[in-house]
Amino acid sequence: MKYRFQGEMTVPGDKSIAHRAIILGALAKGVTQISNFSFSEDLSTTVKLFQDLGVKMHIEPTTKDMIIKGSNHEFNPITHNLNLNNVGELQSLIMGMLSTIPDTYTLSGGKFLDKRPFDNLALLLTDMGVGLNRLSSDYLPLEITGSNKLQGITYQQDIASAQIKSGLIFASLYADSKTEILRKMPTRNHTEVLANYFGADIVTDQNVITVNPKNTQLIGQNLTIPGDFSSAAFYIVGALLAENSHLVLRHVGLNSTRIGLLDVIKQMGGNIEITNRSNNSVEPFGDLTIVNQKLHSTTIGAKQVPFIIDEIPLIALMASQASGETIIEDVHDVHLQMSDRITNMRVELAKLGIIMTVNDDSIVIKGNQTIHVKDDVDSHDDHRIAMMLCIASNLIDTPFQIKNIEAIDISYPDFISDMKKVLFAG
Repeated sequence: MKYRFQGEMTVPGDKSIAHRAIILGALAKGVTQISNFSFSEDLSTTVKLFQDLGVKMHIEPTTKDMIIKGSNHEFNPITHNLNLNNVGELQSLIMGMLSTIPDTYTLSGGKFLDKRPFDNLALLLTDMGVGLNRLSSDYLPLEITGSNKLQGITYQQDIASAQIKSGLIFASLYADSKTEILRKMPTRNHTEVLANYFGADIVTDQNVITVNPKNTQLIGQNLTIPGDFSSAAFYIVGALLAENSHLVLRHVGLNSTRIGLLDVIKQMGGNIEITNRSNNSVEPFGDLTIVNQKLHSTTIGAKQVPFIIDEIPLIALMASQASGETIIEDVHDVHLQMSDRITNMRVELAKLGIIMTVNDDSIVIKGNQTIHVKDDVDSHDDHRIAMMLCIASNLIDTPFQIKNIEAIDISYPDFISDMKKVLFAG
């Protein structure tokens, strides 16, 4: 049965901001209070990791508040592995942070991260003076021996990756000299924004990010996390595509480096109304109103890609229902970072009759494709593919099974129950 999206709702707090807030609160001196904290599997892994390192945290699930007693950059030595549980975003952040501690820690990853190369960041950290012992060729587990005498470096970005950049920034916060990151192009800036809020000295201009350590002293802060835009994106696309939809999303994060999907929608002839903007917080937020609209094709350029990296599966679905042929250009860096997601997206959408061409440089999606079920689909344990397939299921009358749908718990455990609250027949 086809459904429409109707009503209003809020989405969980931003996961990317929460990861970084936990790390900065743990590093800081004093108490950090985080409001609107989302209790997903990914964030539970981050909390457990810092508790293993001796950081005291108090969590109130009913109020979505977390209180962190900062370590003032002093952590417990431990003998067991720190397990990342396949949280890809956490890998680079923790590698950078552990590099600043004069002790040895071992990171293990899980079945996906244990197959994910980390050479790009590892080479940078080695240049700074970090000791890295590869226990399994080019993959996790990895032994990290940090130092309180790291040397700042100059890094000419060869990959437009916010994760590599963020890992390098965390390592640079306590170095003996400044680090300069010569940007290939802008990427998500949560790390720079939040680190400065906690007391770091990071300067960003058009082409260079400069981290000035100056005996960094981070101080605990109070922080309210806005709604996660990447979670909101599923409802945005669902309401755009489902006939007769009218949906309001409250308090959604509007960081300019995260909302590339809104620019793509505008290029495709769509309009999302933004009201009640708040710009007096660490991260801006506002309310979004989405109605069902007819869309046309567009070309998404290389400079846009870093700002839509989470939404590419959704954009593929959206483009398949628009008129014309949509092209996502220069996705080479995306392939390097998340080739499995792109491949799995193509394979699973093909089971719904949606065909696209994927190569190292571009993704091409023809419009006006009819969604029809050829086979049951599989998330491949990818939470974003699972949620995208859920959105697709609302656009057709024929039901289908999504295998490994529990992957949704990685980032948004209540996604299906929340979605049902704003879904109505026809």
